[in-house]
Amino acid sequence: MTTRALVSQYVQDVKELDSYITGSPITITGSTLSLSQIAAIALYPPSSYPFNNSVKIQLTDDQHVKAKVSASRAVIESKVAAGISVYGVSTGFGGSADTRTDDPIALGAALLQHQHAGQRFPSPAPLSDPFTSTTMPPPWTRAALLVRANSLMRGHSGVRWELIQKMTELLNKGVTPVVPMRGSVSASGDLSSLSYIAATLIGNPAIRAWVPLPNPSSAIPSTSSTPLSTGTSSPHSSPELSPFSASTPLPPTADTLTLPTDTFKMDNYGSYALLPAPQALQVAGITPLPLSSKEHLGILNGTAFSAAVSALVVRGARGVGVLGAVLTAMSVEAMLGARGSFDPFVSEARPHIGQIHSAHLMYTLLTGSSFASEHEVEVKIEDDAGVLRQDRYSLRTAPQWLGPQFEDLANAAQVVTTEVNSTTDNPLIEPPSASNNQTGQVHHAGNFQALALTNAMDHVRLSLAHIGKLMFVQLTEIVNPAMNRGLFPNLAGGEVGLDFAFKGVDIAAASYVGELNALGGMNVGVGNVSAEMHNQSVNSLALISARYTLTALEVSTLLAASHLMVICQALDLRALGEELREALPGLVRSSLFDSFPSLTDNTTSTSLVAAVIPALMEALDHTTTFETDVRMHKVACACVLGALPVFITSLAAGLANKLTELRCAYLGVQPSAVRGANPSVEGTEVAWRGPTPASKYLAPRTRALYEFVRVTLGVRMHGAGNLRGDVFGMRDGLEGEDGTIGNGVSVICEAIRDGRVGRVVVGMLEGIEGL
Repeated sequence: MTTRALVSQYVQDVKELDSYITGSPITITGSTLSLSQIAAIALYPPSSYPFNNSVKIQLTDDQHVKAKVSASRAVIESKVAAGISVYGVSTGFGGSADTRTDDPIALGAALLQHQHAGQRFPSPAPLSDPFTSTTMPPPWTRAALLVRANSLMRGHSGVRWELIQKMTELLNKGVTPVVPMRGSVSASGDLSSLSYIAATLIGNPAIRAWVPLPNPSSAIPSTSSTPLSTGTSSPHSSPELSPFSASTPLPPTADTLTLPTDTFKMDNYGSYALLPAPQALQVAGITPLPLSSKEHLGILNGTAFSAAVSALVVRGARGVGVLGAVLTAMSVEAMLGARGSFDPFVSEARPHIGQIHSAHLMYTLLTGSSFASEHEVEVKIEDDAGVLRQDRYSLRTAPQWLGPQFEDLANAAQVVTTEVNSTTDNPLIEPPSASNNQTGQVHHAGNFQALALTNAMDHVRLSLAHIGKLMFVQLTEIVNPAMNRGLFPNLAGGEVGLDFAFKGVDIAAASYVGELNALGGMNVGVGNVSAEMHNQSVNSLALISARYTLTALEVSTLLAASHLMVICQALDLRALGEELREALPGLVRSSLFDSFPSLTDNTTSTSLVAAVIPALMEALDHTTTFETDVRMHKVACACVLGALPVFITSLAAGLANKLTELRCAYLGVQPSAVRGANPSVEGTEVAWRGPTPASKYLAPRTRALYEFVRVTLGVRMHGAGNLRGDVFGMRDGLEGEDGTIGNGVSVICEAIRDGRVGRVVVGMLEGIEGL
């Protein structure tokens, strides 16, 4: 992958994942594992009844691959048979490599024993959830299992083919070891984390694992989210951004299942039990596999958990990067910005590839928009009204801001893809060849040092902070009446005095970006300390960096969802404002006739209308913080005819009535239901414009995401309750049926997390060349 292919690779990734969740099998070869395949296996586990609706994995039938694995295994067996001392087979580990033994199986057991140092449950009275705060979400473990199996297939680890088969059997039958969250320094690999996988394979009763229950009728009712998929996603949705969901364990219920369970889980695929490893294997119909010489170390000594979590994170981060460009384009429409800021000439003059592509993407997305101007209209100095000549930085410099993030995210994805298709063991086993006299060679080196992943994750985290900063600034400018070019303060849908709309979202967004700033400024790689008898004197902390980056990804998703909801509200209000302005000449003309009944000259009236419109337009833009009646009186007074009381009264009333009518039409409220409505409107009806009144003004490509939010997700324009005055708590007897603004953000956030937004974005990108 190159930077040039960032967007197209994102599109390919989404489509590839969809192919797997709709039935295409995944075949691993040791060298072709993709980020989409990792996501598919991690996020779509087997069902409890039966194993037929999950993504399946199969091993390649390429005999050359099998031969390499067999050859490396033969090297180990020959060394053991010949009594040759080999690190991790006859010696101790790390700083204890000066010890010796002739019992490699017992040595392997001792390796697992000392690595089982992680904590599964904290104190009886924890300050956080006693399960999710100390153990890894199952998708991480499934991803790590896949990555480790893929690495072992490369034939450099000295393990048997049967071990790789057993690891894939765990995946295909849904047995997922419980792995402590913390404890790996990601040098000499993720030793402790991987030891729990090894222990599950051999059936260690001290280790716990999740397993799908064989009998769905015995499952307890679903009251918690899944340990194996995002909380509210359907089995057919495609998680893009979140490799895990909250997973609060349910208490065991003795009369629902006779198995000796620790706890139960429910998800959209079925029910799961947490069992000791032997019982979990038994329920799944898996026979434990006793490990042979070098195989304990072969499982543990690799970067699988660091690489797996990094893979899930970088996929999501790449989606946030593309979504950031999409939201910028929509922000340009919401703010009546200039498409010309992204003109190809600009980026050709400064040809950073990320800038070129982000600009080209946004320029193309805005094709056909009625809200986005091509370029500033040139005017004479004497005709210059003194308004802001160009868009603010958050829009105008977006390609220069997003471009470096496109480049860093593309590079990180390449690093992670390389890592998951690498051998990260020590020692490495070179099969017999002419270069080693056909005896095979054992190489003692350090491919387990995962600093490449640490650096990648540190850069991704910084990129997410940069992208989040851009989204935050755009959001705050959209809700600010001093900057949003005539929209209501806080994007109020009702009267501004009793509708503060997105003020809370604005504040929440500040908290999100504050957290992103802290995470983005963190350089995990330089914070390592010596470990393990000073043998691991430098260590990568790659898994820690990946975990922090996942947090940044989750926060970025919240921010993106908030931004998208704000944009949709702004687009609706912009459309409403456009309709009010379109009605303005007619209202002025009617008021002129009210003021001058004898005026019959159409030419004169047309000239008068043309003369007063600019001042009225400007007044409309600068009076949005006033209640409707006060505002429209100020607007009517703003023109040259503002000294005429009859004209002022007529125009102010006409504008106020028109604005109320439009609000009713956009929000689906009848005039008689408006708070403080005049009794004269009783019986007056206004037709609802439907959920997407702004569609006709939008570019065809951006319209797709706006309509997805409004129609598919059902997140309506805000303000109906405020306009009616029936927001819960405004007066007695209200039921609060409209829900909260946060509910709407949550719905959008979940659609980003489960991949539905990603599919819409991919559709928006269809046909765009050069990305």
